[in-house]
Amino acid sequence: MNALRLAAGVILPAWLFAAPTAENAPVFEKDVLPILSTYCFTCHGKSSPELGVDLRTATSVLRGGFNGPVVEKGAPDKSRLYLKVSGHEMPPPAFNSVVPDADIAVIRRWIETGAQSNAESEIPESARRQIDRFEHDVLPILEARCVACHGETPQSGLDLRSLAALLRGESKGPSSKKVFPRRASSFARSRAERCLPKAQAKRSLVRRSFASAAGSTKEVSQTTSTRATRLIARLPKPKRPRLRQRTARPGRSKNPLPMIRRGQEPRPRALANRRLCPRQARRQGLTLSAEASKRTLLRRAYFDLWGLPPTPEETAAFLGDSRPDAYERLLDRLLASPKYGQRWGRFWLDAAGYVDTTGKDFQANNVSVAPGMWRYRDYVIEAFNEDKPWDRFLTEQLAGDELYDFRNAREYTPEMLKALIATGYLRTQLDATDEDISDRPADRYDAMFAMLDKVSASALGLTLTCARCHTHKFDPIPQRDYYRFLALFSSAYNPSAWIQPKKRLMYTVADSERKEIEEHNKSIDAETKKLEDQIAEILDPYRKKLRAEKLKEAPEEIRSDLAEALDVEAKERSEVQKYLIAKFGKLAKLSEEELDEALSKDHTAEVAKLRKDLETWNGYRRELHPIRALWDGKDHSPTMRLLQRGSVEAPGPRVSPGFLSILCSPGDDCTAEPSSHRAGDTSGLRLALAEWLTSPDHPLTARVIVNRLWQHHFGTGIVATVDNFGEMGSGASHPELLDWLAVDFMEHGWKAKRLHKQIMLSSAYRQSSKRSDNPSADRAESEDSENRLLWRMPLRRLEAEALRDSILAVAGRLDDSLDGPPVELTARPDGLQFAEDDGPKARRSVYLLARRTWPSTFLAVFDFPIIDTTCTRRTPSATPLQSLTLMNSEFVLHNARVAAERLGGGEAAPADFVDKAYDLLFARPAGDAERALAVAHLKEQQALYGKSNASEQESAARAAESLIHMLLSSNEFLYVD
Repeated sequence: MNALRLAAGVILPAWLFAAPTAENAPVFEKDVLPILSTYCFTCHGKSSPELGVDLRTATSVLRGGFNGPVVEKGAPDKSRLYLKVSGHEMPPPAFNSVVPDADIAVIRRWIETGAQSNAESEIPESARRQIDRFEHDVLPILEARCVACHGETPQSGLDLRSLAALLRGESKGPSSKKVFPRRASSFARSRAERCLPKAQAKRSLVRRSFASAAGSTKEVSQTTSTRATRLIARLPKPKRPRLRQRTARPGRSKNPLPMIRRGQEPRPRALANRRLCPRQARRQGLTLSAEASKRTLLRRAYFDLWGLPPTPEETAAFLGDSRPDAYERLLDRLLASPKYGQRWGRFWLDAAGYVDTTGKDFQANNVSVAPGMWRYRDYVIEAFNEDKPWDRFLTEQLAGDELYDFRNAREYTPEMLKALIATGYLRTQLDATDEDISDRPADRYDAMFAMLDKVSASALGLTLTCARCHTHKFDPIPQRDYYRFLALFSSAYNPSAWIQPKKRLMYTVADSERKEIEEHNKSIDAETKKLEDQIAEILDPYRKKLRAEKLKEAPEEIRSDLAEALDVEAKERSEVQKYLIAKFGKLAKLSEEELDEALSKDHTAEVAKLRKDLETWNGYRRELHPIRALWDGKDHSPTMRLLQRGSVEAPGPRVSPGFLSILCSPGDDCTAEPSSHRAGDTSGLRLALAEWLTSPDHPLTARVIVNRLWQHHFGTGIVATVDNFGEMGSGASHPELLDWLAVDFMEHGWKAKRLHKQIMLSSAYRQSSKRSDNPSADRAESEDSENRLLWRMPLRRLEAEALRDSILAVAGRLDDSLDGPPVELTARPDGLQFAEDDGPKARRSVYLLARRTWPSTFLAVFDFPIIDTTCTRRTPSATPLQSLTLMNSEFVLHNARVAAERLGGGEAAPADFVDKAYDLLFARPAGDAERALAVAHLKEQQALYGKSNASEQESAARAAESLIHMLLSSNEFLYVD
């Protein structure tokens, strides 16, 4: 031991090995902080440190990180901080930085002597309040307008990402002084209109916050962020707010949506239900618009629930129904139709990121279709038509395989098969691991990350992506929570025992039945192989003879080489042989007809009999139909680790499956336990996730679903950012209404059709979209130009599918049958994608082949999404290309011609034809002025066609087609008021 001490003394000063005493005990601020700031602050010296370990103050060091304490006073050998540094694990080797042994000894002695600090352990309450005010009110402004220049590499040394950094100031001196705001240089720039917004309220807010923080540098520097606490308080479970029922005015809806009082909100907001209460109306000066006409409500309801216009017969029936509940009866009929599921299923398919193809899909003329993926699309449509409760709908998609013991089932029940198909929800994201060359760990994790992004956006209404590489910068979601949440899926998506997509197939029959079918088909294959060999034996001599005759057309010097190349398998040919085949191979190409003509009479009869037998045997074959399901592998508890900076090459500590701490109850560690309701050999973790999500106490799920349905009725959700209810989301325009709807939705069985009816019976929905129909329009336009208070019904453009389906419907060509494989798209040489819809009927757009990056060109022009991961909201646009498409598209022109023929174009009297056209396309008669203009257009067009030598009948038909084409291209057809 003495020898060892002597040897060490050669390298290090002897005092480092002296027994720790109070006299020579290191102090954090003087001795330890300089070491940590030099070697550790890159990752652990910021407001969102890696693993939650903040090493900037003694208080934060002793608090530890996500994985617990990093310092145990008096026990360096049990302190992870010392063990990581002394073992040279930190800083990571990639940083090429090593903490000197002398500094390591200082850290050890600091821990041994009790981790002493000169700073007070408790954070002053005044400093906490300043931090709270700053982060809640001012930091969002600075992040939006200033942090781009004053962030990680701050200009002039001024870092505006935290209050402590702000008070440290810039290279020219403190930015917040007691003489602030006159002489503070940072505010001088803002007064020069360079940084802060022009809004006086926001500028004043920043002034007050900076001024109140001036002189508090010491206190604030010891504090940490309290944003997590604040946000958790913002996300309690939905509760019914205080309500007030009002008696509807005559002619207004008797919808049960309640009147909601203001409570303690700072500003009054309009109510999206029956009408504004008088006190609010007096205070804000706003009222609802007049109720829309019966025709307008009819067309609005049809497009909302079916995505189709009403037929003239349906219009006449509704207008002739004088019963008080005629409109409610109409909604019941529309909701009961299968067309409802075809319309509303498409919205969820957007959120699920549904596509029919595999891989990146980056080539227009090269499509790789995912076998059986379309069955998930049919499941979604059927679920909407059945009005399947949303809690069950989500559960089946997240964990349908864990609801039934399908592995030991002799045969699948219909419910079991539907639940397995439902898990296709977790298979729609981009997974590039099908090819062996791209089946790398990074590609596997990319597929998992994309899956988690989709689930969080569509079901949770939160953006988790930021937490992949570091603690979320805006929401209190630590990086550890991201990987704990990802671990819930690791039994099915195990990066260490990955199953490639092409091998991850299940079938519509149970395993025992599948094996039986495969054995049956093997016996069929044996018989068909015999017949094929017999046919080949007869045909081969004829084939060789015909080929030899054809090869005479090739140059004599290459005939033998070409014949030899033709006998070699394509993949085994040499480069020369490949060239010969490419250059002269067509000369030797034989068709089946040529072979049949060359056969002798006896061989013709024999081959015909063999082919008939072959067809008979193939008819005995039983098909296996694949589905894209997800199920747990054999390892139910694979090791999952936090990836430092999101890199597969930098695995961190092990994580156990768990939920997001921000959404759990106080004191709950959010650890996920396998569900007690799981069936069969499964981990039960995804089922536990589904149960957690659909719990009545969950603060987000019901709100997110209700908000999404509201968005599709009004164009904008109560929370406009439907995929982000977090700090950077838009906030709720009517928070009490959102909570009331969420609670009511859960209490009545999570039924979507009931919610549709509630919304569509409300006065807010039934009001006019015309600005002129609101008596307070001028004031409303000034105070709420975006119509977030719903003082009139928003005017909405048809989505791409609704537009295409409506054009087919007015032409009488729409095939609205349910289910089946997708309709293929044809890629033209110019890259445009078109559906094969030239026949008498064409399927609804939801059944067109859904491609990731090459959708139908017509749909793409009208904002059909490019599916990267998910699409929670389509942003409607109005571009010249849309007008040009309606004017020149072959699809529109063809259907205009068919619609004109359907209405008797060229044979009916011009005025009668015009009235029929308006009734068919717009569900209303033409006005007198419109009728006169349309008749004049028909006559003018007919005269022009007559001058081009067209017959009178043809001229009249072409003129009628022109009028229908013009009406199809109008705003009234394109928009729903």
